Amino acid sequence: MRVGHIYPPPADKLLSQDQAREFVKSAHALGKTVVLLEGTWDLTHAGHVQHIREAKKHADLVLLRLASAEYAVNYKGPYRPLEMFRDMVVSEFEDVDAVFVDQTVVSPDDIAENAHILYQLGVDKIALEVEDDKFLQKMKSTDYANRHLGAKIQPVVLVLPYVNSTTAIINKIKSMV
Repeated sequence: MRVGHIYPPPADKLLSQDQAREFVKSAHALGKTVVLLEGTWDLTHAGHVQHIREAKKHADLVLLRLASAEYAVNYKGPYRPLEMFRDMVVSEFEDVDAVFVDQTVVSPDDIAENAHILYQLGVDKIALEVEDDKFLQKMKSTDYANRHLGAKIQPVVLVLPYVNSTTAIINKIKSMV
């Protein structure tokens, strides 16, 4: 696994959760900071591109945590995720340094369990969008990890100039049919 100045091929960016933890440890050993992005990312759009670009301004490396397909079905609906190869798509972005699909199916409302996942990853920062409907839960999980687990994760609150969501795109397409 590479951490450094040379961009790895996209296939090398796809990690298991254990490899993601090692990625963060390796980055720290080199004096680099890591920002975490989270989401389903099942139809990549301009909002995702902005999220990546803005997050990259706050750390040396970007780690993208994709929700599992099972999570997407449980919390987004029976026809989600739309794209089954989401990990391949997002790994193509130059500013994304590593990607892993989190196979856990934890409710966004389970603050303590989400905090444990954040703590175990060991990231320095987490990029949160104000427009995200799970913004408050993610803030609470980050706070819980810091206060109760000894993490030192800095929340980076992003207010993106272009707001869009996969759900909004799906609804627009449905309204056109």
